[in-house]
Amino acid sequence: MLIICSCSKNDDDISLVNSNPGELKLEEISFQGNVVTLNWNDVIDLDEDIIYYSLYINSILIEKTTLSTSTLPLEYNNKYDGKIIATDKNGGVSELDFSIESPKSKILFFSDVSGKLIAHDLITNKTLWESDTYIREAHTTYKNMIFSGVDGLNGINILTGELEWTSSPSNNYNYYKNIITDNINVYAFNDVSDLQCVNIETGEKLWDRSFLDYNATLSIDETRIFVSSRNDDHLFAINKVTGGTDWSLSLDASNKFYTNPLINNDNIYIGDSYGVFYAINRNNGNKIWTIDLGRYNTFIVSPTIFENTIITGTYNTLYSLHENNGSIKWTYSPEGTIQTSPFIYNNSIYIGYSNNGTAELICLNAENGNLKWKYDLSSNTTTSPIVYEDTVYMGDWGNNFYAINSNTGELEWKIQRANSIISSPTIVIGNSDTVIYPSSHGLKN
Repeated sequence: MLIICSCSKNDDDISLVNSNPGELKLEEISFQGNVVTLNWNDVIDLDEDIIYYSLYINSILIEKTTLSTSTLPLEYNNKYDGKIIATDKNGGVSELDFSIESPKSKILFFSDVSGKLIAHDLITNKTLWESDTYIREAHTTYKNMIFSGVDGLNGINILTGELEWTSSPSNNYNYYKNIITDNINVYAFNDVSDLQCVNIETGEKLWDRSFLDYNATLSIDETRIFVSSRNDDHLFAINKVTGGTDWSLSLDASNKFYTNPLINNDNIYIGDSYGVFYAINRNNGNKIWTIDLGRYNTFIVSPTIFENTIITGTYNTLYSLHENNGSIKWTYSPEGTIQTSPFIYNNSIYIGYSNNGTAELICLNAENGNLKWKYDLSSNTTTSPIVYEDTVYMGDWGNNFYAINSNTGELEWKIQRANSIISSPTIVIGNSDTVIYPSSHGLKN
């Protein structure tokens, strides 16, 4: 028997065509500190295939996942290009290009008596790094660097603590202090008080100038550096290009300048150790006015300005002086010794004083000198306060660094260190987009 079997094929059958994943959309970008969380939509796939998402940042594959979210650390102060690619098992693809900007960093810098520079992230309230520093440095910044003077004149990355730039203008000396910059050159004293001028781009020393001894941090304007030299009892205006003296102001024997001057418009303002306060033409050194507030009433507070008044002080008294003639508007005498410079913020003055091992941060009305509030510190203080976003930052000799509400005087947080905090802090926003310096700094805001 012959049996014939026949199979037929339906010529109308059409092979199934794979569908691409649906449209990708970035739904949310959120930051906590420098950590970003990206959320995108679960794309629709008509074939109901499992979708895999590949996340790229700056063309580098970060993650491959089936989830529609990813969390990753980024570096502050940067712009990033991103791509998400959605794929199915059959080769279907959907893509999304995007860009994000990470937050500007907010880094608080302060140092302790052991010679440690601390970088503290104000967004996360965590310490980023520590590095060796010289305890008499004024911590100046330039772009993404903060300068330090141990084993060379160094520029340290503000986010990582890594060395970005270095120069050794004095081969026989290890320490540099009172560092200041005009964004072209860096100026600093070495161990024996030689003032060095170093070009930032090349690291080359352009000139140096010996002062034998000096006292205050440097102040700087467009053409000159101002140096208070206690050995010579002079205030020097040094030409930034040549290192020569454009002019100098000499005091009487045994009289000295202990602070840097305040620069405002065409004048500079400074007080001496005999209780005389000066307004001086900054271009030629001529005296405009002086006021004598009593022999041995030593000015040790770097002056600052509020509206049309100069805020300055001696060991015992804080003064508000009229800018045009030096006459007294008001005075404030705390129950102790003023050892920090004042900071002006929102019509208030913030200043610290010590009294037999104890100390207080006080807030005064800048218009009339009336006390608004006071906060008890654990020990003496020589740390000039700074204020940023309604918070006062300062330290004391009891190893504490404080963040205090500028409106209420209430403690927000405190850091306990192993050593005394004796130097004034600095806050750097972004790559030196904004820098909050204390009034004792020649680059103060």
